[in-house]
Amino acid sequence: MMKRLPPWLLLTAEFIVFAGLVALLTILDHAAGMKMMVIVICLLTPALLLAVIFTLRYATKEQQNITTNLKKELDAEKREYQTIQAKFDEAIEKRTFELQRVNGALNREIAERIQAEEEVRGLQKQLHLILDSAGEGILGLDNQGRVIFMNKAASLMLGWESEELIGNTHHELIHHTLPDGSTHPVEICPIYMAYRDGLVHYKTGDIFWCKNGTSFPVEYVSTPIRDRGMLTGAVVVFRDMNTYK
Repeated sequence: MMKRLPPWLLLTAEFIVFAGLVALLTILDHAAGMKMMVIVICLLTPALLLAVIFTLRYATKEQQNITTNLKKELDAEKREYQTIQAKFDEAIEKRTFELQRVNGALNREIAERIQAEEEVRGLQKQLHLILDSAGEGILGLDNQGRVIFMNKAASLMLGWESEELIGNTHHELIHHTLPDGSTHPVEICPIYMAYRDGLVHYKTGDIFWCKNGTSFPVEYVSTPIRDRGMLTGAVVVFRDMNTYK
């Protein structure tokens, strides 16, 4: 299929042909005379005008075709853009819905966790109030013998504030020496044995040492703490036997 020539090229070719004919007529003027030249010009001028008109109509039609094709391309691109935009909007709407759903679930979980933490704090407060109301001294120990809890009665009897004793090993501070003044080996300490062998140990005729270096006779029971079958520490409940004389 032959490629169409652009209108400007057709017009250029027509004027070149016309100029060539005029040059040819100039030559014929000398050869055949003025009369022949006039006849040829009269014949060529209408033909040239028709060619120009045809070329202009052709150019107009070509321009219309180009405009139509451009419009079709623009319409196709517009439809494609609208399709892409619709898919994009749909994806955003879907993602927004998913985020709202997840955010709602997360907010509910946070609210439930806050409520659970408040309930735990409330229970811990009640437990502390109960333990602080007890007349006996109570110590909570981990499985390394470190103090993790001490009630008010224990603090008063031992002379230690809870902040001073918590985190320290009980045996080194309050149970390091026997009543006869000899060193108390930790291996035979009934409190130590409770969170090692998992048995309840009761002891009387023993002594605990205070912060100021004095001691007092005690009676105590050391009970192991278990969590999911594992020994995690012990609870020691003791009383100052001087108050029961």
